[in-house]
Amino acid sequence: MAALLPGLFGTPSLLVLNHVHDGQTITLSVPAQPGEYPAPTPYVGATNWTIEPGAPRSSPQPDMEVKLYAVRRTGAALLCEVGVRYFPVNGGYVPYYRLNEQLYFAHKNGHWLPITVIDGLPSMVTFTPVGFANAAGYYQGMTISQTTGPIRLAGFAVTSLPPP
Repeated sequence: MAALLPGLFGTPSLLVLNHVHDGQTITLSVPAQPGEYPAPTPYVGATNWTIEPGAPRSSPQPDMEVKLYAVRRTGAALLCEVGVRYFPVNGGYVPYYRLNEQLYFAHKNGHWLPITVIDGLPSMVTFTPVGFANAAGYYQGMTISQTTGPIRLAGFAVTSLPPP
């Protein structure tokens, strides 16, 4: 009910992150309000996190960006950025998502290798989209994972983006 009537239940969600840990679903609602938010369970590792749609809105919304931070040996580090844009659907506006990871590669010994190093290992964030991308390249949701192992989410930061 909260997804259908976001105004009655506080700040509407921009997206919902979830994963299963020890048979229990852990859900984090990312508010559609700029700010920095710590993860309530930062040391729990998850093979992947699923990004599900946040609350629909009745009017157009500005583009937003969610920076996800992961726990590392040296502290929290940027894992990836998720772009959020609202699109008109059935008389309302629904958030769609795009992974905006900064990928850096080096060509070494005839192979392209990622040079993003996490805890001493080259790493990439991969995603599996939910459905097909719309014309702007955004998805209804996605599952993200990391090539070097579980993601221990430290928190996230939400920012509004200037109009294109």
